[in-house]
Amino acid sequence: MTDTIMVAVDGEPDHRAALDWAAERAAREGARLELVHVIERSWSDSGSRPTRLLELASKTLLEAEQGIAVHHARSVLDRRAQANASGSVQTVAPDIEVTTRTMFGHVGHELVAASADADLLVLGTPSDAERRHAFASSIAARVAAVAGCTVVAVPHGWVDGGEGVVVGVDGEPGAEPAVEFAADEAAALGEPLTVVCAGYIANPLLAGLVPEVSLGDRRERIAEDTAERMRVEHPGLTVFAETVETSPARGMVAEAEGSRLLVIGTHDRRGVQRVMLGSVGHDVLLNALTPVAVVRNRAQRRDRTAGR
Repeated sequence: MTDTIMVAVDGEPDHRAALDWAAERAAREGARLELVHVIERSWSDSGSRPTRLLELASKTLLEAEQGIAVHHARSVLDRRAQANASGSVQTVAPDIEVTTRTMFGHVGHELVAASADADLLVLGTPSDAERRHAFASSIAARVAAVAGCTVVAVPHGWVDGGEGVVVGVDGEPGAEPAVEFAADEAAALGEPLTVVCAGYIANPLLAGLVPEVSLGDRRERIAEDTAERMRVEHPGLTVFAETVETSPARGMVAEAEGSRLLVIGTHDRRGVQRVMLGSVGHDVLLNALTPVAVVRNRAQRRDRTAGR
């Protein structure tokens, strides 16, 4: 159960896919939805607070986005209520709680700070067209590396029309919370779960020195063992296991095309490494065409929150 879903908004109509995703998830789970807008501090601005006009503009922006979120959540709730109605009696679904927050500073830093108060943080990321026409870095990758909760990155302009949930595994403990998250999501949606283990059978530089068959077999075992465990733990859930011979990031992105969500895990890093999400996670967030959840396990969240 998700208690608080936080979503970053900027008022751009083309960037509302993240808001729609978050509102639908909040409606489905009965979670509180909090909209966050960060007033960006310019490098030359030494003030400790934004100007009154900026605060007024932020308030107006958030009120508009709040209305959109409530309308979207209401449509989801009404559809669910009508689907659950018996006979001619139509039920009225309760509204979800939608709150707003304005922050002032640098976007990445402020969103990481705000994530300590959320169970799920939802961000927008550049669309495929935006990435192809200009250099596009992903603030989601920087935030996901050190956020205090699970982060979901939704490409701008994304429209929910896919099917199924995909989760990447590599045999490491960091993947376990991601697998559980993905299975719960697939079960809630009533759609299949695909467990993917991607990687090259052998490093070309080590050809003849590494037993290629054993490496391929190991990936197959990782995927199939994980899939079988999810079938046992989630009776009725359809689970597929896939092994892909390519780079992990490319393999997961390709397998997730046309799905509703791609889920990846994180490794618990400390010190200087804490600012790095990892090359696989970073590449996934920069290239995925579908929403990506970067799952933080509970122990990692406690450690990061306690360190603030």
